[in-house]
Amino acid sequence: MAYRLWGPRTSTSAQKNVPTENAAPVSAKSIAVLPFDNLSDDKSNAYFTEGIQDEILTRLSKIAALKVISRSSTQKYKSAPDNLRDVAKELGAAHILEGSVQKIANAVHVNVQLIRAATDEHLWAESYNRKLDDVFAVEGEVASTIAEQLNAKLSGTEKKAVSDKPTQNTAAYDAYLRGLAIEHTQYGYDAYQQATHDYVEAVRLDPNFAFAWARLAVLRSFLFFNAVDANMNTAAAVKEAADRAMALAPEAGESWIAQGAYRYRVLRDFAGAVTAYNQAQVRLPNNS
Repeated sequence: MAYRLWGPRTSTSAQKNVPTENAAPVSAKSIAVLPFDNLSDDKSNAYFTEGIQDEILTRLSKIAALKVISRSSTQKYKSAPDNLRDVAKELGAAHILEGSVQKIANAVHVNVQLIRAATDEHLWAESYNRKLDDVFAVEGEVASTIAEQLNAKLSGTEKKAVSDKPTQNTAAYDAYLRGLAIEHTQYGYDAYQQATHDYVEAVRLDPNFAFAWARLAVLRSFLFFNAVDANMNTAAAVKEAADRAMALAPEAGESWIAQGAYRYRVLRDFAGAVTAYNQAQVRLPNNS
């Protein structure tokens, strides 16, 4: 999971890469993941489609050999734009990933295609038909295949980070995706409190869900800092969430982000916060 280090909303790249006349050449290993189409009849499943797209983007962002364009830069575009070359040029990306998700009851259909923007050539495409409790493995499979297609070599640590399933509990993951969707699309204390409730539900369903603990720590630190629902968002609650994330996933950049948020907003330990964020940046090389 790739996150904006200082605030509650998330992002996965260091810059928007809007080219100028003197812009550097586009990296051959650069990629932009455009918003996925939600093909479900139930449009309330939009959060699920966004979650699948974001998790693929997050896993790609953990690969140092790739240059991954941020979600904040791509979210304004259509899922399958007619002017693909222009979009890629604006984003500074050599490759585009398009996709769609359809969720029907306990079945999920995910379709993805990797395109070389300069030639509009389809390098790779795949359709996945999975049961709901198995669909989350798709994210790692897609990210790993893209890295292979772009000749990006992964370290052993990166391979594990890209392929690991964050939880085996489908309901916990669903709650987590709801929280992420709120963070991506809504603003304000009420929205962040709702996202916090979703993360609380995720860790209730799976107490070993490190990434949910990490996001819970970041949001609660923000609410604590702004004195929102002070009885719930206490210093102790922030510390518990950050420490749980670190204990469960000490090598994950997400856990270090949580530690940074705790040190920055609660302890006011600025040097400690910078150290934690630097550790996060090593593990999340495409995170802004």
